Amino acid sequence: MVFLDSIDGMDLVFHTEPPQGSIILVVGGAGTLKSSFLYNLLQRYLDGHEDERAIYITFEESKEGHLNNVKSMGIPITPQIQIVDVASFKADLEVWDSSLFKEEDYLNLILERATAPLSVYEPHAESDAKEAEVAPKYIVIDSMNALLSLLGVEGPVIRKKLQDFFFKLRKRGVTTFIILETQMVDDRPEYFLVDGIIEMGTDKLGNEIKRYLMVRKMRATRHEMKPFLIDPTPDGIKIIGELF
Repeated sequence: MVFLDSIDGMDLVFHTEPPQGSIILVVGGAGTLKSSFLYNLLQRYLDGHEDERAIYITFEESKEGHLNNVKSMGIPITPQIQIVDVASFKADLEVWDSSLFKEEDYLNLILERATAPLSVYEPHAESDAKEAEVAPKYIVIDSMNALLSLLGVEGPVIRKKLQDFFFKLRKRGVTTFIILETQMVDDRPEYFLVDGIIEMGTDKLGNEIKRYLMVRKMRATRHEMKPFLIDPTPDGIKIIGELF
């Protein structure tokens, strides 16, 4: 269970697990640990599930920049999470006929990445080991802001494209996390298209600024709706109790 079997203290927030194939939006301002939280969440979960894989697509940073940021937070790097950056996407697009390229091809490439088999090492015995291929169960898109900029459309047109895109991801059974950077976390059109919303933000407690996590919605899941303090420790991110 990707939530209940991951970050320390997550059982304070979630009482049951979101269904596989959910589309979950992670919203918040800059510096609220959105990227690190999602990488740490998947890394901790995959640590106990060696036959599963995830893909992290970053349109914000290079692969090296993202991994350096993760390491600086004390989060171990795992080969079970494949990092794909915008340079990799552009390399894929260059092999296509430019006269046929359309902005929504970025969405098609994400779908292709989300279902392409990844290698899994399967030791059956000390003298008998082989590599198998499995489709990833989890995908992170970092971020919605950058993806919308690449698509170059807005309003009802982009909402229809996203609705179709999310439907195809759900049909494939891939649990998808999408980062949306915003200081205004009030209702947005994207909120009605997704299954879950996790808000990450900051609040002032005395003379200190503290980070928090709060589940605003999660379909078919029992969870708390209170804000919880999160803390980056030398051993990764931890949830340490309610924000009072």
